[in-house]
Amino acid sequence: MNEKVPMLKATQWQTLNDCEMNKENFQALLRNEIPSIRISNFASSEECNKLALAIAKVGFDFYKNVEPPIGRIGITQYEYIKKDKLGYFDAVEKAKKTYNQVTSLSFDPLKRLATILRQNVSGKVQIAYENETYGYYFAGLIRHINIALLHIDFARLDAPDWVIGNITSQLVWNLYVKAPSQGGVCKVYNRQWQPEDEKYKTLSSYGYDHSLVATSEVKHNIPVTGDLVIFNSRNFHEVLPGIGERITISSFIGKMPGGDLVFWS
Repeated sequence: MNEKVPMLKATQWQTLNDCEMNKENFQALLRNEIPSIRISNFASSEECNKLALAIAKVGFDFYKNVEPPIGRIGITQYEYIKKDKLGYFDAVEKAKKTYNQVTSLSFDPLKRLATILRQNVSGKVQIAYENETYGYYFAGLIRHINIALLHIDFARLDAPDWVIGNITSQLVWNLYVKAPSQGGVCKVYNRQWQPEDEKYKTLSSYGYDHSLVATSEVKHNIPVTGDLVIFNSRNFHEVLPGIGERITISSFIGKMPGGDLVFWS
């Protein structure tokens, strides 16, 4: 990694309830003092229905060699960690075009969230930018997930040689475009990834052994159509099986050393 990974003192969360969006709660979430923020009714039923119809029209691609299967529209930086960086940025324009194709028929969740963050959090909010050679990242991944293994998302691990590898903390937001009729809960554990945890990673998988979180506090984020949930993606988390489709739009939010917030997927 480009610098030593910052260690955080393990403490109990202040609450296991949903927290509202405001400056104090957002900073607390960055510090892992609360488990999540929920913006209820972030999108209306009509907006979600229009997004779902547009998503169905475009259709999902499925990740190769990922079990259980996860469908997606868009690209992730994680897919390119063992490839040429240029490959990711070459694919950004096409991914943006598809994202805009979907959101133009309803609304742009990324822009709406950016406005809310600017109103509630000091500092600049923008799409992550690598440099003049590569340009901007893609943000706004659309996914069809019925199950996700226990894992973390942390650019200090996944992208040490990219600009996003400089983040001091990392969140993820998920807008539930379609929530399953039952289940599909995202469990977030009060256990943040540390470098020594890599020995618990499952061979040939992105998942980790559950012994890491056996004694950890856990927050059950229940999917509700139209709600947007933000949590600290350095915390171990997983998605439990559900009945019915579970479709989300999401991206990461990274806090840069100067305090600016950046989006990427």
